[in-house]
Amino acid sequence: MDSVTFNDPGVIAISKSIIFSKHNGKEDTTFSRQWGVSAYPTMILVKTDGTELDRLIGYKSPENFIPALFNIMQNRNTLDDYLNRLASHPDSFDLMIKVAEKYQYRGQADSAKGYYNYIIENDPENTKGYTDNSFFALGRMEQRGKNYDEAIEYFEKLEADYPASELYEDACIYVPYIYMKTGNDKKALKLFEEFKKKFPESNDLKWVDKQIKKIKEGKKK
Repeated sequence: MDSVTFNDPGVIAISKSIIFSKHNGKEDTTFSRQWGVSAYPTMILVKTDGTELDRLIGYKSPENFIPALFNIMQNRNTLDDYLNRLASHPDSFDLMIKVAEKYQYRGQADSAKGYYNYIIENDPENTKGYTDNSFFALGRMEQRGKNYDEAIEYFEKLEADYPASELYEDACIYVPYIYMKTGNDKKALKLFEEFKKKFPESNDLKWVDKQIKKIKEGKKK
């Protein structure tokens, strides 16, 4: 699909099947908590009885948005779809990570953690390529829940055991940021400075310098 217009059959079919309602989740925090929204934009599709079908996270171009909606409408690549497929292939780490991510973005942390921890326990060497992702996801969930000690532990474990991970740099920047959030400025400053030396070409250096300036000026809010 090279382009999408309002006259496309797919768009017409969707417009006849779905009623759209827009909410500002950052302002309507009650709505966000009710639906477990943790990222923006988030699109949640529900049945007429209020049961969630699935959700789309992040911006999608029209070329990707329309097929993604059709997938949900036809129960493809939804949480229910992945759970059914996992029941037939219980050893599939690929399906486990997808189920965990679905639960995570629904705000169902306990269910998500169960799958992430299973992956960590059963593939500590990261042979399937999902263990580092699991540590990172657990760290982010604990951070959002303001369980900062637990979050740091997950990120530091990723740093120590999976230095080749694509998430290694991200973990290295989250740790000092969390220390900063908890008021441990000395530790945060030390780790931010180390980050600059370790990743001199990082796209996040300007942001890091901004955090360092905040700490030194005592203006962290």
